[in-house]
Amino acid sequence: MRRSSHQSRQGGVRWGMPAALALVGLAAAALAQSSYQDPPLTPQDRTHWAFLPPKKSSPPLVTNKAYSPRNAVDAFIYARLQQAGLAPSPEADKRTLIRRLHFDLIGLPPTPEEVDAFLQDPAPDAYEKLVDRLLASPHFGERQAQHWLDVVRFAETNGYELDGERPHAWRYRDYVIRSFNADKPYDRFLTEQLAGDELAAGQDPRQAAELWIATGMHRCGPVHIVSGNLDQEMLRQERLTEMVKGVGTAFLALTVDCARCHDHKFDPFSMGDYYRLQAFFSAARYAEIDIATEEEKAAYKKQAAPLQAEMAELRKQVAAIEAPYRAALVQAKRAKLEPRYRQALDTPADQRTAEQKKLAQEAATLLKVSWDEIVAALSPADRERRAELKERLHALQARLPPPPAQAWAIRNEEPIPTFILKRGEPHRKLVSVVPAFPRVLTTAAATPQSRLDLARWLTRPDHPLTARVIVNRLWQHYFGRGLVPTADDFGLRGQPPTHPELLDYLALELVEHRWSLKHIHRLIVTSATYRQSSLTTHGQQRDPENRLLWRMNRQRLDAEALRDAILTAAGTLNRQVGGPSVRVPLEPEVYALIFTEGEPDGLWPVTPDPAQHTRRSIYLFRKRNVRLPLLEVFDQPDTLNPCCVRPVSTFAPQALILMNSPFVREQGLALAALLFRQCPADAGKRLEQLFRRCYGRAPTPAERQMAEEFLREQQETLRDRLRARQPLGIDPRAFPPETDLAQARAWADLAVVLFNTHEFVYKP
Repeated sequence: MRRSSHQSRQGGVRWGMPAALALVGLAAAALAQSSYQDPPLTPQDRTHWAFLPPKKSSPPLVTNKAYSPRNAVDAFIYARLQQAGLAPSPEADKRTLIRRLHFDLIGLPPTPEEVDAFLQDPAPDAYEKLVDRLLASPHFGERQAQHWLDVVRFAETNGYELDGERPHAWRYRDYVIRSFNADKPYDRFLTEQLAGDELAAGQDPRQAAELWIATGMHRCGPVHIVSGNLDQEMLRQERLTEMVKGVGTAFLALTVDCARCHDHKFDPFSMGDYYRLQAFFSAARYAEIDIATEEEKAAYKKQAAPLQAEMAELRKQVAAIEAPYRAALVQAKRAKLEPRYRQALDTPADQRTAEQKKLAQEAATLLKVSWDEIVAALSPADRERRAELKERLHALQARLPPPPAQAWAIRNEEPIPTFILKRGEPHRKLVSVVPAFPRVLTTAAATPQSRLDLARWLTRPDHPLTARVIVNRLWQHYFGRGLVPTADDFGLRGQPPTHPELLDYLALELVEHRWSLKHIHRLIVTSATYRQSSLTTHGQQRDPENRLLWRMNRQRLDAEALRDAILTAAGTLNRQVGGPSVRVPLEPEVYALIFTEGEPDGLWPVTPDPAQHTRRSIYLFRKRNVRLPLLEVFDQPDTLNPCCVRPVSTFAPQALILMNSPFVREQGLALAALLFRQCPADAGKRLEQLFRRCYGRAPTPAERQMAEEFLREQQETLRDRLRARQPLGIDPRAFPPETDLAQARAWADLAVVLFNTHEFVYKP
């Protein structure tokens, strides 16, 4: 083929004229892409309801005399119901209301004594007094914190392959609980988490510990920390991405992370907006801030030193057992090496050639002895002795006190310039940017520089999103659906509010009452809307999804509340508030899921004190890659992504675990033992107490008959097992002397049956 006389040579390749021109075009295109310009905002972009400040409006007048609004919430709800030709439902009975309130405000069912006290209180404000008591309970913060921790993806490990632990993460959890209990103004709560380190600048960290701990919000997400050489610039970008994602979801309810690689496809949020938001964090670095006093450090050393000395001695004994076997294994492996490797190893290190140094390094890898090779080589006696020493070692490890207090935090160092990244790739920088607020959410010129500036902007009284987002979440927790159903997306692809005037009213009410979240909680739960019955069906045809709230929604307990309800009914709940997280025993098949590159022992040091195993679920150790089966099957979030709305699934393993899991069976036995201690000779009272502890009421005649039939049949089955010398799985010491064990086991099984009922698993 003839070549054009116009040819060029590059890298040994000949380019004809068409190819050369194409190359020039590609170069020009690449040059054009090295810059970036925000797409223009149009007036239409700013008209979306969520980008406009909340509008103040008076509660509408309710003209229907049959409706009885208790506060402004009802006025807005009733106005929509009247427009739709619907009527609200009557108020639920007092027994239903106390159970509903307890679950919603503190996440625990009421005790029989609390139910009796409320039912017997004739005061017209008995309900309001109950609300105030629960709002003042130390358990209020525990319940509300669970919702917040879902949003920020709180966990106590890093995720990814190694899933390394974060020994001080629990302090952030306790910070959130304390904040909700103290009714810390939400604007302060937001500011401390966003910029607590900046507020603490110049102060002794021990005096400003709360501020440092608050910034742990930015470290709640997964972090890519694994062995091996990693791209540090890429890792930094991953961390910044997690920080921006957390702020976008928790405070703005916008999918801002969709603009990391390209301008947002739906919302007027550009790549420039995204990276200018990221620039607020350009100086932020992970940090563990020492907040322990000298006395605390000395106390830790005094308590830990003898345990550590004993552990060191045990490790020496294990090493002594392994030493001869390790040497023999190394010798056997060395004998199998090629001569050139053995020659390199035999040559003194300072006399090796470059080639021999390389061979010796490779040989060291080949001679490495793994733990499983050693265990396989041990004699039966040495294997048993080694296992015993390892068990003692892990038992001591579990008894070690928590390390001296540190804040799991971030702090500012030298800022690194922020660039808009092509397709979000750290090594494809376009143009540099400085901190700025998203354009569609602000019209005033501003030159913010710090995260504190960002917090002040977010907490402006006229900010279009901050107050709306949090009051919508509170509403969702009570009714199962937010006024904005897409609680994590207030953007153009999210669903519009069902009651926009009520949403704005609540948002402005929050701001006007000094950002008091307890004020909004009280306003919602004292409304007639919240107090409605959930059993009516009159609006089913016109509003089958109950979007207009003509009745109360019946909701299943979430995973943590279900476990806590079982503990409460069984009388085993440890109500201690705060402190280090608890590791409960794991089933062997769950333990096997823990990843390790070494020997799979001691990976889950169970908390030694059994009384700690029945703490509330919020205090259980949250490991990203391993979740308790009971919590996982009832839709506990995976903590990898923010969870603003928990899914509610129904599938077979839920029933299987709720019937057969060791935890549920143990609590059934504990409840049976409690009943036998309280009513040792009266089966009728025993049955009444069982129902009252599980349901807050006495059994109906039909339920009593079915329960008695179950007990008779189950006892016969269990006695057959005894006659066949089969174990019943019951500890006689937990029951009064002379207790019929078959009867006791039957009562434990009946307790498990009640744990599995709709009435137990659902809020009324």
